[in-house]
Amino acid sequence: MILMGTYTMPNDKTEEWKKCILDLAVNPPTVGIKKWQTFSCSDEFGYKGYNLIFTEKGQEDEALLEIGKTMFPLTQIEGTSWKLEPLMTVPDSLKVLG
Repeated sequence: MILMGTYTMPNDKTEEWKKCILDLAVNPPTVGIKKWQTFSCSDEFGYKGYNLIFTEKGQEDEALLEIGKTMFPLTQIEGTSWKLEPLMTVPDSLKVLG
């Protein structure tokens, strides 16, 4: 399963965000996670991040729990948002369309 997580963070919360990221660097998520890539950019209100998360086949439930635990501290920062969505490949999308 491939998931896309998006987050936003206001400009005035970068110190809180850095603390969470440093904690995450010490204890990265591993259970059920094959690969986790993060990209970020600035936007008009602060920062926006895009996370592509590839899960291990058969460990999707464990990966979702791990992602939730990982992102929880970041979601506690006032003004941040987090959304996680499953992605489909183009061939899978065509199967859905029939």
